Amino acid sequence: MTYDRRTPPALCSGAELELVLASFAADPAGSSPARLKSSIARARRLRDKYRDLLRRQRLATRARTGSKLGARPDANARTAQKVRLFEETLARFTQQLHKLETAARKIARAKRPAARGAAPKIAAPKAQARGPKQPRRPPVVPRTGFVSERARQASRRQRLQNLRAKSVQAHVRAQGRRNQARRDARSR
Repeated sequence: MTYDRRTPPALCSGAELELVLASFAADPAGSSPARLKSSIARARRLRDKYRDLLRRQRLATRARTGSKLGARPDANARTAQKVRLFEETLARFTQQLHKLETAARKIARAKRPAARGAAPKIAAPKAQARGPKQPRRPPVVPRTGFVSERARQASRRQRLQNLRAKSVQAHVRAQGRRNQARRDARSR
C-alpha cells in the first residue's frame, strides 16, 4: 500500500510530517542537491529508527506472549506503517535527486561542445580485434597477521604508545582510586 498526502498526519509528528510532505513535491528542480541529500539522510535515519523500534517491539511481544504475533496480530501495526511510510519517503527523495542529477548532467553535456567551440565528434571506426583476451589475474590481497607472537606484541605496544594509552590508563586508574577513597570515607 502506498501512502498519499492524507495519511501521514495521523502517523507522524510535526517535523516528520514536514519531511514526508516535502517528499511529495512535484518539482525537484526547486530544491538543491544538497537539500535533497540532507532530506535523504533524515528520511533514512527515521526509517532506521522505526525499523529498529519495530524489531525491538516484536522481540518484546514474542518474549511476553510466547507467540510471534503477540496477543493481537495488529500489536505493532502502527510502527510497521511508519517504517513503510519512511521507506516510501526515502524512495521519493532518492528519485528526485536522481532526476535532478540527470538533468544537470544533460545540461552540462549540452553546454560542453558549445563552450569549447569545437565541432561535434565523429565516431571513429572500431579497432580491429587485438587477439585473444588475457586471463585476469586474481587481485593481490595484502597479508594479514604476524610472522611471530613477538612481532604481534611489538606492534600492539607501538600502537598503544601512539594512542597515548599509558596516560589514559593512568587517568582511569586514578579515577578508580578516588572513587574507592570516597566509598571508604562514607563507610567510616
